[in-house]
Amino acid sequence: MIPDPLIIALLSLGGVALTVCGAIVGHLLSARASARTATVQTEANKRSNEQQMIDQLQEELSGYRAAADARAAEQDRRATVQDERMERLEHRAEGYRDYAHTLRAHIYNELPPPPPAWPDGLPR
Repeated sequence: MIPDPLIIALLSLGGVALTVCGAIVGHLLSARASARTATVQTEANKRSNEQQMIDQLQEELSGYRAAADARAAEQDRRATVQDERMERLEHRAEGYRDYAHTLRAHIYNELPPPPPAWPDGLPR
């Protein structure tokens, strides 16, 4: 039979061994959890940085698009103004041409002065 002090010593030693093993296992589990948390946090920060970059680029793109739209609108306005001016000038040129033909006909028909009246709405 084993003496009682030896049993107590073995039980105490077993308790200490279990405590040390528990501490080691707890430390390993805690280290693994910390490493996993750090990895997840790093990935989240990386995604966050990527998202910030995407947001920034989208804002810049929106600004460029707005500027391009403004330039296109201004070009459309200028083209419309030019088209309207061109139509007025063509109308005026037709008026001058018609009056020139009227004057030539007056001369060829050897009609006396005064010449035919100046057309209404046509600048002199």
